[in-house]
Amino acid sequence: MKNKNIDTAVILAAGKGERISNTDEFVAKPLIKIFDVSLIERSIKNLINNLNVKKIYIVTGFNHEEINDHLVKLKNKLSLNVEVVFAKNWEKGNGASFLAILDKMNHQQFYLLMADHLFNNEFYNAISKYKMNNKSYLIISRTLSSLNDFNDATKVNVVDDKINDIGKSINDNNAFDTGFFILNSDEFNNVNKLSVREKLSLSEVIQELVQQKKLYFIEVPEDSWFDIDTSQDLTKAKNYLLNNSSSKINDGSISKYINRPISKWMTSKIIDYPLTPNQISIAVFFISVFSGLIISIEGYFFLLLGALLAQLSSILDGCDGEIARLKLLESKFGGWFDRVLDRYSDLFILMGLTFHTYFIHKTLTVFFIGFIVVGGKIISSYTAFVYDTVVSAHNNFRIGRDLIIFIILIGALFNIPYITLVALAFIVNVEVCKRLWILKDKLDY
Repeated sequence: MKNKNIDTAVILAAGKGERISNTDEFVAKPLIKIFDVSLIERSIKNLINNLNVKKIYIVTGFNHEEINDHLVKLKNKLSLNVEVVFAKNWEKGNGASFLAILDKMNHQQFYLLMADHLFNNEFYNAISKYKMNNKSYLIISRTLSSLNDFNDATKVNVVDDKINDIGKSINDNNAFDTGFFILNSDEFNNVNKLSVREKLSLSEVIQELVQQKKLYFIEVPEDSWFDIDTSQDLTKAKNYLLNNSSSKINDGSISKYINRPISKWMTSKIIDYPLTPNQISIAVFFISVFSGLIISIEGYFFLLLGALLAQLSSILDGCDGEIARLKLLESKFGGWFDRVLDRYSDLFILMGLTFHTYFIHKTLTVFFIGFIVVGGKIISSYTAFVYDTVVSAHNNFRIGRDLIIFIILIGALFNIPYITLVALAFIVNVEVCKRLWILKDKLDY
């Protein structure tokens, strides 16, 4: 459930980012693109999609005009409510950049984050589910993932439910700053006095809250965030996003351990091409149709070839969603469109197996069994709409499309189409019964 009380966010995007590139051609760190999406665009879209943010302030400094032009194009393209604020003292540090926006945050609670940080869905879910009040919070992780550099990380000391100390050089740290805050502007009473300093980090500004015991924390997993500081980090960032793009809560065992690793590799090879998720969905559909037609032909060769093509379509079926997540092109229509094509694909593959089996045994019983399989699969897909939203895939073995197609492949390898068809008739309908039994006490109409 998204946090409905906070609808404003501030993104600090004023720094020069010299450690990524110190060449004259370097424009600005927030404009660096990963998988054709700039860091600033990724931050904006994730705030809107995951935390329901309505108003976003972007604090700029280095190469302000280039960033502003980029944001104007985004605003026109996506109808965003974004306001750019130039921090004239940005060279002093991100603390000075924060002070430049603080006056606009009158009597409200808001999100604050850095443009060069990546956060995954697990990170945003932890925030949206946390029952917070009108206080200030720092999002922390108790440990540091191998992707983040210990020397560059901002250390935190927490005592009970509050932040006790924060800084890059503190010795008694027991947590790490993720670069994401939830702040109450009313609690920053005397921080403007810090503006006279020659250098001012955000940690120094936040220390004012720490000293007054006004900064609390929300804990997230160590691998739910990543700070991009160097050119080497950009390569790590691609792998980080790829790994997170492949996560799907309702993936079955075959999809998780076989299909996803392969689809993730395939996605990494095609991600830089101008392919849309819907185009991939359509291509996968045609492969499925072709596989069903091949399976229906008599002979072991055609049975195996068709099953291999069906398995290929099952693997590629993960690529459209992965690319959608990597390029932030997810849409409700795209997800629904993919599910509709999957149902047609299932029909062609299962009917192909049914016809192949009939040509061998020449009995109408085969069509009856095939009807039970197809009907059970359709009903199974129908129940998934509710089942997957109520029941955690981590706690229950899920029989889905990935397992069914894999069973067809195994049956083809051993050349036992009749036994495979009977097994599928049993498996898909038992799965439907299992879901009905599990949901009978979980749904209240």
